[in-house]
This record gives sequence, C-alpha cells and structure tokens, in this order.
Amino acid sequence: MTDNSKAVPDDIVYLGYVEKTHGLKGGLRVRLFQGHGTSDVPVGTVILLNGSEPLTVSRCTFGGGSRFNLTFEEICNRDDAEELRNSSIYISRDEADAKLGFIPLYNFAGLDILSRGCRMRIVDVEPAGANPMLLVDNGENRFHVPLILVMNEGSIDWEEKVIELDLPQGLEELPL
Repeated sequence: MTDNSKAVPDDIVYLGYVEKTHGLKGGLRVRLFQGHGTSDVPVGTVILLNGSEPLTVSRCTFGGGSRFNLTFEEICNRDDAEELRNSSIYISRDEADAKLGFIPLYNFAGLDILSRGCRMRIVDVEPAGANPMLLVDNGENRFHVPLILVMNEGSIDWEEKVIELDLPQGLEELPL
C-alpha cells in the first residue's frame, strides 16, 4: 500500500493521504495511518506532500476514525488546496518522534522481528481499518502479523530496529 510513485529517503515515512479539501481557507481532510496511540498533529509539525513539498501545520481538528482536518501556513485558499487532493503525506522519522503522540504505521516497515531464534523482515504495512497488518518475509514465504499482536506481546527496540516477539505456531504458513 505504500506510494512508490516517487523515491522517498529512508528517514521519511508514509503517514497517510489527502482525501479532499475542507473549508474555504484551504484546509485539507486527511487520513493518517496510526500504528499505535492517537493524538492530533501539533501546530508547527512539518509534513511533506508527495515526498517533497514541506507544509507546516497551523491547525488540526479530529474528524473521526483516522481522519483529521489540517490547515497549513503555506495554503491560503481552497483552489490551492484542491490541487493537493489525493497527495501522499510523509513525515520525517525525527519529526514523528518529536511531535506526534502516535506511532505512524509505516514506521514498522523495515524493522526485523526476532521470534524463536529466527530473524524476519517487515517488508510492508497494510492499513486495514481496525486491525492493520504487517507483511513479514522470513526468507521462505510472506505472511501477515497483526499489529495488535506486536503491540500487546512484543518488545520494540526502535534504535536497533528490532521487535522481539514469539509468533504463534503456524502463523507463517497461513495464506495471504
């Protein structure tokens, strides 16, 4: 589900996308993929649209579910905002760690899972509604691991990019 239309540096993570405009002054209704925790996006947070255009949040209101209404210092009218419809939203890992009260779902891509002596790689994230799934590759096959299992049972070392977790027997054999 990641947006591969444009190369994005490793220190940038996919945060969500613009659904539509909101209001006359250039607000945007966005969907943000939250991996754990919930919070508004604080004023002053810098996000990147389509991986390059930096925008500074001037206001954030919760719209329900994983949707937020954001306004930006750099956008002053609905016409300018309309040009950004369907844009992908990215944030730097440093900005996410410093400002957000939640873990962006795509922060999990690229982490390793250590389970019963085996090292596996999270290759992608599938933000499926209430139960996001991590796509894991163990070298032989790919399988899903529910994010809720990682958050409830695992130990995450963000510095080392490793999750220690005893996966349930047979999970690796389940079809995608």
